[in-house]
Parts: sequence; C-alpha cells; structure tokens
Amino acid sequence: MKAHGEAARPLLTQVVLCGYQLPLKGVHGPAHWLRVLANGRALAALTPDADAEVVGLFALLHDSRRVNEHTDPQHGERAADFVRQLDSQGLLPINGARIAVLAAACARHELGEVSDHPTIGCCWDADRLELSRLQRRPKVELLSTKAALDPALQGDAWARGVSQVVDPALTREWGLAPGLLT
Repeated sequence: MKAHGEAARPLLTQVVLCGYQLPLKGVHGPAHWLRVLANGRALAALTPDADAEVVGLFALLHDSRRVNEHTDPQHGERAADFVRQLDSQGLLPINGARIAVLAAACARHELGEVSDHPTIGCCWDADRLELSRLQRRPKVELLSTKAALDPALQGDAWARGVSQVVDPALTREWGLAPGLLT
C-alpha cells in the first residue's frame, strides 16, 4: 500500500531522519532540505510539465544519505537507492515512472550536469539556488530551467539561504520540530 499525500509526509520525514548520519543542524540537514523545497516549488510553478510532488520529494531525499558534510561523491547514488527502498516499502506517495525520475534526479544531482527534463531540471536548480547558504551563487551554465534565471526567484532563494530562514509552514507540513532546525 502506498503512502498518500500530506498525511504521509511526517511519517516519511521520520523514516528519513532515522537514517540520517550527519548533524541535524548541519549544512546538508533538514533546514537545507526545506529551503530546497521552497525553491523547488517556486521553480515547478513556473516550469511547464514539472512534477511538483517529485520535486518536493527530491528536496527531502537528495542529501538524506550523506555521510560527510564536505566530500561525499556517492551520496546521490545512495539517495537514489534509498528512493527505491522507500518505494518497495510503500512509503512514497508516487509510483512507476515518477519513482524513476526521482531516483535519477537524486543519483546525479551533485555531478554538475544540466537536464532538459523539466522535473529533474527543477530538482537540480532548487538545490543549486540553495548554494546561497554558503554565500555562493550558482553558475548560470549549470542551471537547467528558464525559471531559475528569473531575478526575483533567485533573489528570494538568496535571501532564504543567506539568512538561513525556513518557512514554518513547511516545517509543520513535513512534521519537523522547529527546534530541530535552529
């Protein structure tokens, strides 16, 4: 049985956190995931044929299996394996081709590629726009979507990242305790 919709998000979040090996308040932790989620939703809303639900799941899962905050060249593939594991356990609210897209987005997100697939492009751009948490702007040549080039969208992502702000509504939606993030 597949997990469904909003009710499944807190359960999925808890499963993800149970296997997360890095500091929860670290640079790749839940606050980063939620800012990637905010970026991804904004990008998906402006990108025809992007699957916003897959982009949202990418935000939660893409760095969830990191074992090092700095150098971890296999973390994307570990995240993709985790996606397939979660799917086999019925914990994801998507299936079929959408699982394949989510796994592909996770597997290659850190390899410095671009994608013409609207959903994968939104996933990768959402993460790259969050480089602002490190006071770095993304390289334009590594942005996949037209939406990621929008100055207002970039400005919003920059402001969230440099200030380390997380939307409290997203925190509640995903079942994260506010104290976990600050």
